[in-house]
Amino acid sequence: MIINQLYENLDEYKNTFFCAKPFPHLVLDEFIDPSFFSDLTKILKDNKIVLGKHFNSTVETNKGISLNTALPEKLKEIINYLNSESWVENLSKLTKIPDIFPVTSSNKHLANYHEMRESGNLAPHVDHSHEPVLGKPHVLNIIIYLSEDWNSNFGGNTLLYDRKGKEIKLNIPYKKNRAVIFLHTPYSFHGV
Repeated sequence: MIINQLYENLDEYKNTFFCAKPFPHLVLDEFIDPSFFSDLTKILKDNKIVLGKHFNSTVETNKGISLNTALPEKLKEIINYLNSESWVENLSKLTKIPDIFPVTSSNKHLANYHEMRESGNLAPHVDHSHEPVLGKPHVLNIIIYLSEDWNSNFGGNTLLYDRKGKEIKLNIPYKKNRAVIFLHTPYSFHGV
């Protein structure tokens, strides 16, 4: 089992999702099955993930992404499950969007693994509007906190902003094995 059984039917959470402010989102704790998560964190501690691209600009500092190369098998299992037909159908029930499609783990344009380093920052932004190869609209994001050894002094919280990306409306604290799912629109400003 990869995803916690509590989340096998996200249809139960759709009212929470759509009523959330500042835009539709859902915070799910203990998202990955605890046993699977324990195995994953051991592997992540032992294996340095090769980051394919690094960012240091006024918008992103001390951030790297994997480009989906050389990821540990346990991490690939999560990615593959989140791209599976059953999970995509589950997301469709949550969002009421009938034609959701996954971005596959082999996609080299978008990364499934992001890493913020010390003093890292990701300013308010809205993600890409379309999947780069197929050109289909990007409609949903999921962030999963994987670091087990985390101190709240490190920061790392997900920030959701107003429609202009100016004012923080919600600060979602970092908590190991927490997932944040949110609707992607031209107004879904978020940052770290």
